[in-house]
Amino acid sequence: MNDRCDCWLCAGEDPARLDEYDRITAVHVQENGWSVTAVAAEHESPGWVYSVGMWHTMGTSEVSMFGLRLPDMHHWVNEVGALGRSLRPGELIHGVLPGHPLMVRPVDDSWFPDLFCFAMDFYRHPPVPMVQLIWPDRHGLFPWEPGSRCCVEQPSLWLPRDDHPPGVWTRVNEVVESPFPGVDVDSLVLGSVEVISGSASVTGVVHTADGTWEFLGGSSQDVGFVHLRHLVVEQPHIRDFADLPRGYVACQEADGNWSRLPV
Repeated sequence: MNDRCDCWLCAGEDPARLDEYDRITAVHVQENGWSVTAVAAEHESPGWVYSVGMWHTMGTSEVSMFGLRLPDMHHWVNEVGALGRSLRPGELIHGVLPGHPLMVRPVDDSWFPDLFCFAMDFYRHPPVPMVQLIWPDRHGLFPWEPGSRCCVEQPSLWLPRDDHPPGVWTRVNEVVESPFPGVDVDSLVLGSVEVISGSASVTGVVHTADGTWEFLGGSSQDVGFVHLRHLVVEQPHIRDFADLPRGYVACQEADGNWSRLPV
C-alpha cells in the first residue's frame, strides 16, 4: 500500500457516497490491484485507455496508451502493470506489444482534466504520476522520428498541453456546434484535399442549390469528404458564411476581401 496515496479507499470513504463508476473502480482496485478505464473513439479522436489504482496499490505510475484497438490496449496496460515495478521515462519495454518495443514517456499534469478525469475522481486531489506507452509504426519508427506513420493517433503528453501542437488531442473536450443551419456538425461535406489536410486555407465556400456545402482552397483540383466539425475547428473563419443563401458562392479575392455571388 502506498502511504502517499489519498484516494477514496485510503480516505475510508463510504462506498454508498460514490457514483456507480467510482464504486466499480474501487472494487476492481481492491480485488485486482488496479482498474483500466477505456475511452472509446469519438468523432475524430482515437480511443485510449489508462490505469487507475497502480499508484494506490504499488506506488508506481499509472499507465496510459492511445490510438489502437481498445481491447488490445486494455490487455497491454494490464501486462505492463503485472510487471509490478516503476517504469523509467525513455525505457523500452519488450515482450508486451507483439513484434515491437514500447517506449515509456512521462505525462505532464496539464493533461489530466482532459484525458484522465476518472483517475482524478478516484484520487480526489492533484494528479498522481502517469506515464504513456508509445508504440512504433510497422516499420519500427516512433512518432517523433522522420517518416513515422503513427504520430496522429498518439499525443505527445510529455509536453505541457499549451505547448502541444494544435490538433485532435488539444481539442478532445471542445464542444463544437454547427454554425450552419440544418447541417449537423458531424455531417460529411466536400472539401479540397489541401483544405482537408490543413495545408491550405478555405478561400471558397459554396452553398449549392440542393443545400450541400463545399469548402475549397489551394491549387489542387482534387476533392474529398471531411466532417464539418474538423473544418469548423481548424478554419473558424468559415462561420462567417453560414448565412450564405443556396445557390451562392463566397470567394476570397486577391486583396483578402470576400465577395458573394450566385453560382
